[in-house]
Amino acid sequence: MKSKIRKLTALITNNIGLKILAVIVALGLWFVVNNINDPLEKMRFTNIPVEILNEDQITSSGKVYEIIDNTGVVNVEVRGKRSVLRYITKDNIRAVADMEELTFMNTVGIEVSSTRSNSELEFATNIDSVKLSIEDMKRIQMIINTSTSGEPAEGYIVGSVSPSQNIVRLSGPKSLIDQIDHVDAVASIDGYSSDINTNVELKLYDAEGKDIRSNSIKMNISTVNVAVTILATKEVPLEFSITDEPEEGYIANGTIMSEPETVLVAGRKSVLDAMTRIVVSDPALSLEGKTEDVTSMINIKKYLPAGTQLADSGFSGNVNVKVEIEPVETKELSIPSRNFAIGFGIHEKPENFDAVIDEFENKDNARLRVRISGTKAAVDAVNEESVIGVIDMDKVFSGLGMQSWVPGTYPGEVVFDFKLPEGLKVKTDGTYALTVVLSERTEEEEEAGSSERESGESNESNESNE
Repeated sequence: MKSKIRKLTALITNNIGLKILAVIVALGLWFVVNNINDPLEKMRFTNIPVEILNEDQITSSGKVYEIIDNTGVVNVEVRGKRSVLRYITKDNIRAVADMEELTFMNTVGIEVSSTRSNSELEFATNIDSVKLSIEDMKRIQMIINTSTSGEPAEGYIVGSVSPSQNIVRLSGPKSLIDQIDHVDAVASIDGYSSDINTNVELKLYDAEGKDIRSNSIKMNISTVNVAVTILATKEVPLEFSITDEPEEGYIANGTIMSEPETVLVAGRKSVLDAMTRIVVSDPALSLEGKTEDVTSMINIKKYLPAGTQLADSGFSGNVNVKVEIEPVETKELSIPSRNFAIGFGIHEKPENFDAVIDEFENKDNARLRVRISGTKAAVDAVNEESVIGVIDMDKVFSGLGMQSWVPGTYPGEVVFDFKLPEGLKVKTDGTYALTVVLSERTEEEEEAGSSERESGESNESNESNE
């Protein structure tokens, strides 16, 4: 056995250089022969679209067609000489179906060719014909529904959405057109705080909201320009204006309740910045002749300032309002004389005149009885010791048509000052008047007054020096 292996090894290695040279020469000869013969080879091209010729053979009779079963594209195998195939690309391959060759089974044969060296090539396809669905054509017009997707920036809402046109014309197979329930154009507004103008693709949907896509459906437009207004928002309180009074003996206590008390309003930021409240003055809140609380539902939309709107689309604007009414409460006050003053304004009292209230002169602990009326809360809040009464001498002066003050007796109306909680009021029952006596001082009184003043100033000076 070992001898046989040695003989085989010797045979292989004997003249090894010549043997290797022989192999190289053989390969070279094979290569030369193959290039001289230019052998046939194959190339494959996938997803070649089928071009439809003479469509009017169908469309001229009011029909439309749709390519079915994915027969609109083919895979092509090209056979030819290597020298030819090396220059063929996918762009050179053409597949056509001529509608003049339409069969009764609604199929059209596919013819494949090349735009380069066509006569030297052979073609084979994975399918040999295009399958068609042919039916009546239908044309319709539909309204374009415009809407938005996403949310604008915080504190902003969508004001209005307007398309550049709101009608689209559609045509296609009746079975497909009949499925279309609505046409939508949806603009994305996510994160925006200013107005938008954008082109939006039109999309077709059936009654269940499923997307309908088909090359057989033709539209006169495929996009539409949508303008979206973005508005700022602001929470604004409601204020109700009541201009009349209830039945005699009753009074509005100032409490007006509403549900809601505030509303969210939308508009341009410059408009909202100047808006502090919404004032509502509605006939439904009339108190005339009323003896009980007035309740009413009021729609506040008509009271919104120009350029604003309700921000919450789910809020109709209806507000429940209640105005409280109660019986008038009365009370008699006994106001001490020290709480009354004589008020001189622009028509000042001469320096040499004295002014006193006649009714209180030389009377210890004199008081004026005054009847007041109003809400119970307001009447109970009045402390007679803190009520101030002032006789307005300017009004007296003007009423008498005087040129200057002269000594005499002057009746004057008393104006009262009540410190009450906000929103409540008390009015006196009738008009109250007191008599002011103006008298001119004598020379002795003037000198005495002067001495008293000098003495007072001296005492003040001494106290200051000390």
